Amino acid sequence: MEGKNDEAAGGAFGRLHEGMHVVDATGEDIGTVEYFEMGNPEAVTTAGNELRTPGGLIGSAANAIAPGESEPDVPEPLRSRLRRGGFIKIDGPGLLASDRYVSTENVSEVTQDRVRLNVRKDQLPKEH
Repeated sequence: MEGKNDEAAGGAFGRLHEGMHVVDATGEDIGTVEYFEMGNPEAVTTAGNELRTPGGLIGSAANAIAPGESEPDVPEPLRSRLRRGGFIKIDGPGLLASDRYVSTENVSEVTQDRVRLNVRKDQLPKEH
C-alpha cells in the first residue's frame, strides 16, 4: 500500500495539469499551477537537466522557457534540491503576486481540479 507521501510524489504528478488551483495547508488559495517538473532523485547533480526551448524536453510552447532561463528560479542549494525531487511552480493570483515553488514532498493531495499542500503559503520560496 502506498503512503500519502508516496502518492503525492509519484501518482499525483500524473494528475497534474497547468491551470489547477493550488491551496495551502490552511485552505488559502495561493494561485494556479503554471509549470511542473518530475525530479530525478538518483541524479548526483542537475547538470544536463536544464530546460530546452519550444520543442525541447519539457513544457508546452505556451509556457516555454526562454534561452538562458531555467526553472526553478531560486538560489542554490534549493534549486538543486527541487530539481532532484520534482517541483510545481505556482502562478500567484493577481498582477503583483509572486510566483512560488513547492516540492513534491509538500503536496498532500491532488484532486480533479485542485492541489492541496501540507505547508503554508509563507513557507514557500518565491521566484527571483
